[in-house]
Amino acid sequence: MRARYFEMKRALYATVCLTIFLSFFAKPASAADDEKKPVFDALAASRADDDKYEWTNLFDGKSLDGWIDIKDAGDFVVKVRDDVLVLGMGPTTTSIRFDEEGSGIKIPRENYEIEYVSRRTSGTDFFSALTFPIKDKYVTFVNGGWGGFVVGISSIDDMDASENSTSSFMNFKTNQWYRFRVQVTGRTVRVWINDEKTIDYVVEGHSLKTRFEVSRCEPLGFASWVSEGELKTVRFRTLSEEEIKEIDKRAERDSKFSFH
Repeated sequence: MRARYFEMKRALYATVCLTIFLSFFAKPASAADDEKKPVFDALAASRADDDKYEWTNLFDGKSLDGWIDIKDAGDFVVKVRDDVLVLGMGPTTTSIRFDEEGSGIKIPRENYEIEYVSRRTSGTDFFSALTFPIKDKYVTFVNGGWGGFVVGISSIDDMDASENSTSSFMNFKTNQWYRFRVQVTGRTVRVWINDEKTIDYVVEGHSLKTRFEVSRCEPLGFASWVSEGELKTVRFRTLSEEEIKEIDKRAERDSKFSFH
């Protein structure tokens, strides 16, 4: 059984690598086609929700107050520059963790939404992967991992974002802002990139944990991998009862297990 498991992991990894390899030889769209496609204004979309909900801001746009630089990439790699929080490029991981104790702000463990606006300014891998809590467990939303394309949740049932059913592919353009929204209940995780829902997954009954590279980001933090990422907005809010019922509707229908 164990041999079969690792055989499946190798096959899935090979599929990811092949997809990335082939993408470099795909016929590019013409410049005219690119001009016709409107660029999603992530910053404007975020501002449109300023007064719609009651937000708690985690980044003041001026300093690292409330954040702990883990310094896995060395000193002065994490900084604030031109009103953005910069995860500078390191030899491997660059990561930060929110300081609940020092800030006096308690991060909820369920029934909340995290919103952040971010972009990759250099490199070719994940640039603002979000580690967040689900009850007493933690997972990471990966944006652009495994060579810059993989989107998903790590880890579910010991399978990474490149291996489990939350996995998908997206080409993140350098210097383009993206709006990420992560909604969490005790049963379900949903993720939007810009205005598209990319993950809607019932976590109830599954084993959840973070990979060792980002475990120091718990309970909430961001990481980049050999890439520089910038964060413009980081905030959370409590979900309404109506939202919780709607989000967990599929969990009620499809899952009969207890969360563990």
